[in-house]
Amino acid sequence: MDTAKTDVLFITDKAYVDYNIAGGVQLCTGEFINYFEQAGYTVNVLKVQPVISTIKKLRIKLGIEAYSLYELSPYVNDIVSSVKAKNIKIVLFNQISLAHWAADLKKHLPTDVKFICLSHGNESGDFLHHITQTQKPTFTHTWRLGRLLIREKQIFGNLDGVITISEQEAATNSWIGAKQILYLPRILKPAFINWGQNNTRVGFVGTLDHLPNIEGVRSLARELKKSNFKAEFVLVGGPESVGQQLAKEFPFIKYKGPLSSTQLINEVQIWAVFLNPVFWYARGSSTKLAQAINWGIPVISTPAGARGYQLSNKAILTEDNTPASFAKAVTSALINPESLLGLKKSAEVNSADFDIELWASRLESFIKQIAAIKN
Repeated sequence: MDTAKTDVLFITDKAYVDYNIAGGVQLCTGEFINYFEQAGYTVNVLKVQPVISTIKKLRIKLGIEAYSLYELSPYVNDIVSSVKAKNIKIVLFNQISLAHWAADLKKHLPTDVKFICLSHGNESGDFLHHITQTQKPTFTHTWRLGRLLIREKQIFGNLDGVITISEQEAATNSWIGAKQILYLPRILKPAFINWGQNNTRVGFVGTLDHLPNIEGVRSLARELKKSNFKAEFVLVGGPESVGQQLAKEFPFIKYKGPLSSTQLINEVQIWAVFLNPVFWYARGSSTKLAQAINWGIPVISTPAGARGYQLSNKAILTEDNTPASFAKAVTSALINPESLLGLKKSAEVNSADFDIELWASRLESFIKQIAAIKN
């Protein structure tokens, strides 16, 4: 790489870089920073926080606030100073919710500064799935969906590029109006842990009030109940209210709450299988799946759950995106030691085969391409 440690400005919500327990957004944020460092850039992180006024609280409650939680005005001087002091030509917005700043920042910065969004997924995608689960979406539902799509198109129109974490999202953003798009898969790197096979315990890790997660867990639990499931289905993550409710609904679910990194490893190393039950193509990608693959433990995921991954061995994937197929794969693995070892081997191979230098090189080329475009 010949970037000679060029500086870039990485603007992110403070909560995504300063945390005690990492969720999917925190992990993905760390991967974006890792990619730029691997590509030879010096990443200057600017931490920001949302400003939640009374009016915004009302708009959030009404479901019409998605892409304007953050106010630019408190940070303009810091951004301008950083750009000028370090001759920064690339400004990165971590998540679409910050990317609307580009329109106003162009008034304060030189014309050769480029603005790129590091997208974790589009709000419109998850909302579309949510409203179509009801028998008849309301006028408010359809109005809000249209508003989200229009806003996303406006945001992309003011950006010089978008980096996505799944190929599906790259295609969607192209349709909405993103100009230059790069897809970067989740980073895989061996970090194998000691695995003690326990055929009476499987588990899931994730944010439980995230729609794809709670729908996935509940749909799988219903299928497992039909098969008279005898093992424990362990849930790790918050919020507690959701986890406790799921444990009440299904007697075989054991809720452990949020766990620290050390506690999590101690827990998952005694699971027979790490489960990733995602049954539709939600926004972003299932970031926690990378952790399980890197740990080299048995994993089962749907194809939809593995969006955003480059897998050299697909033995960990179910045949389709249905809860029935997933439940069948779980029960089959629990009664077949060879199947479990095959899943473990697949995870190990996938983590070992991933070539981060290849993707970092593509990132470098993408940034140079954007930098060369004349405004």
